[in-house]
Amino acid sequence: MIKQKPEQTIIYIMCPANYATGGPEALHQLAHELIQQNHETYMYYVHYNQDKKNSPIHPFYKKYNIPYVFEIENDKKNILLFPETFCTYLWDSRYTNIQKIVWWLSVTNFFISLEKIKKRYSKKNILKYLLCNYPIPTLKKVKNSDARHIAHSYFSLDFLQKNKFNVMGQISDYMNESFLEGNNYSKFKENIILYNPVKNGVFLEKIKLETTQYKWIAIQNMTPEEVSEVMRKAKLYIDFGYHPGKERMPREACLLDCCLIIGKDGSAKYKEDMPIKDEYHFDKNEKLYPKIIAKVIDCIENYPINILNFRPYKEVLLKEKIDFIKAVKKVFS
Repeated sequence: MIKQKPEQTIIYIMCPANYATGGPEALHQLAHELIQQNHETYMYYVHYNQDKKNSPIHPFYKKYNIPYVFEIENDKKNILLFPETFCTYLWDSRYTNIQKIVWWLSVTNFFISLEKIKKRYSKKNILKYLLCNYPIPTLKKVKNSDARHIAHSYFSLDFLQKNKFNVMGQISDYMNESFLEGNNYSKFKENIILYNPVKNGVFLEKIKLETTQYKWIAIQNMTPEEVSEVMRKAKLYIDFGYHPGKERMPREACLLDCCLIIGKDGSAKYKEDMPIKDEYHFDKNEKLYPKIIAKVIDCIENYPINILNFRPYKEVLLKEKIDFIKAVKKVFS
């Protein structure tokens, strides 16, 4: 736990400006809750051109009503929190005194960002690398820094503990309020299957070709409200993509009474992060096509029976915000 008096400490949460994905939403949720718990907290937006004079806040997150700054008070009583993809800032001269916390929203994205940084400092740029103040944030260097760490998923908690990081605790996010009404949507369902085209790729195509009697809808270029609307109608959500952390879309689908068929890549392989029955949980293996296709048909044709198997997971998801509030209080008390 952090030992400090909240009224003497300012917490800054670093976030990319005007950018909307699951990560920035989680950062805004954390800032909002810290303010609710009487911590002086500001969003600290980066990658923003102030000359454009447009808001750094993405429209999706204005509802959180969080004050923001473009400069921080680099004092040891204050805290700077940022996601794992921003670890280069651990050695930034502007943040030499402030306490630093890394929130591991994704294990995978850390390594993706690390590879991008390595490419930036190729052999042609070796002199620039030797002269710069930012070391390449390898896992070993991040672990040996003075930062502390918060896990998001069980996947990230397991990873941090196995690598012997200084872990303060675990804080997960919660779903958008539009998904938390807790209603029964079963009576509104149609023979619709939803999927994320960005993540599923070729593996899903054969399944689609064998189930053309049903309507498949790709979730892309939709607002949260549009996603909510289509999920209320669908009977099934399928996701064989890699889960870098606790993915929002499967949770949203479950809350709106979609059956789930999920792969086991990344965070999805952990029952703590994806607590669904084995009959809906498959390795991404072509030999399993017949079983997967049979389960797709079963979920659609016998939806009233199958959806009952997802009630326990839905109850867990409906408590996520309560658990989130408790976790924030535990870590930042």
